Amino acid sequence: MIITPTLVIELLEQVTKLHIPFMVGGSFPSSAWGQPRQTNDLDIALLMTAQDAARLHEVTRGSFMGSEAGMLEALESKEPFASFQLLHFEETFKIDFFVLAPDEYVVGALARARPYEIAPGKPFPFTSPEDIVLTKLRWFELGNRISDKQWNDIVQILEIQRGHLDYSYLDKWSQWFGVVDLLHDALSQVVIDSES
Repeated sequence: MIITPTLVIELLEQVTKLHIPFMVGGSFPSSAWGQPRQTNDLDIALLMTAQDAARLHEVTRGSFMGSEAGMLEALESKEPFASFQLLHFEETFKIDFFVLAPDEYVVGALARARPYEIAPGKPFPFTSPEDIVLTKLRWFELGNRISDKQWNDIVQILEIQRGHLDYSYLDKWSQWFGVVDLLHDALSQVVIDSES
């Protein structure tokens, strides 16, 4: 079970009210679709404009430390996983916002996001199991393939969701992102683990 601070719910409700397309990423969906673990941060992937950045800054500046300039810098960046951060003034909790590009993969991933109740009556769009696997494979590759935490998350999601995943989708986009060898390695570990 995911332990969810009230501030997370309030923030996600604010983003929802702004009608900015988003999905929760990182440890929250990997815990939902794989092995639950505690986290002290939240990842949100979103499609936003400069106007959205101004509105987001306006509704969060009373509770979170962050800058509109930082939001705009991430929006203009061409780097993969361009992001900005908000830090809650009172609680030890940070929010990483990853600014998405409106390409074929991102539009599809947003459409595939699944509603998940992080508290009773509080559903929010979580990155799908397939897309969180793809994202973590890309992070694992960018991190020189040394993060045990990322790799364990990947394998656990593939194991727990085994038989319920769209494997053709995983294969297509893992080839696109150049991580198909890592996907096959992770899938082979699932088979080994399940037979042991």
